[in-house]
Amino acid sequence: MNTKKIILLAILGVIAVVGFMMLQKITTPPPPAPAPAEAPVAEVVSTVEYVEVLAAARDIPQGTRLTQDMLKWKKWPAEALEPNLIDQQNQPQALEEYTGAVTRVGLFAGEPILAPKVVKTGEKGQMAALLSPGMRAIAVRITTDSAAAGFIQPGDRVDVILTTQIRNPQMTPTGRNAANTYVSNAILENVKVLAIGQTNTPSPDGSSTILGNTALLELSLDDAELLQEAQSRGELSLALRGLDKRMPGHVPSAATTRRNKSTGQVSSMVIYRNGQKQQVAIQGH
Repeated sequence: MNTKKIILLAILGVIAVVGFMMLQKITTPPPPAPAPAEAPVAEVVSTVEYVEVLAAARDIPQGTRLTQDMLKWKKWPAEALEPNLIDQQNQPQALEEYTGAVTRVGLFAGEPILAPKVVKTGEKGQMAALLSPGMRAIAVRITTDSAAAGFIQPGDRVDVILTTQIRNPQMTPTGRNAANTYVSNAILENVKVLAIGQTNTPSPDGSSTILGNTALLELSLDDAELLQEAQSRGELSLALRGLDKRMPGHVPSAATTRRNKSTGQVSSMVIYRNGQKQQVAIQGH
């Protein structure tokens, strides 16, 4: 093969390669355009709105009369505010308004106070809320002389004393009937006073007297029956108990606690009733 033919074949080969490459470039689709970068999404932070609601500052038993130190304001989500909650925006004087109210049920420290769970002063049912479970409220007639000169206040504890008159059948040497004898016995002990007259809250300093012709006492059903029967047999007096002698809870009536302890001994003392001298017999225990 001569030189011319070789050069010609080389040229034709180069032309074929270049043509093939150009044809492949023409038939190959262009690469897809890069997708545009997504814009960053801004994070939305929601703000919680709070309101102040009335709550218990400590555990409060059922039937407790509320004081301001038992109450406090507590943050509460505004979206969770219910009509029965007591909020500061609608009731800004709630601390003062609910002081003296009585709890219908027990409350725990930090628990929001619902309006139906308390009875405000003057509302119907407050006295019933003051009663301990299973107890009754019964009124007894009193006078200033028979109620510690008016110094007994609601919340105090008293003993109930029954004084009965025993007729003396003996005759004096002059032919007159001998003086009658009076016998006094404590029939109930450690009884809680709920109210005196129309007053069911003690004075703030506890120093002023409360006058009334009735005392409302908290008793069990059996003791209430005993007290009602005793009122028809004689005169009832209330003996105020000291703070150091108060006992928690209810103490059964003296008719059941003292009967077996009685010694049967009878002593006497002289008292003055309405300016008149009288001799009273006291049964020993």
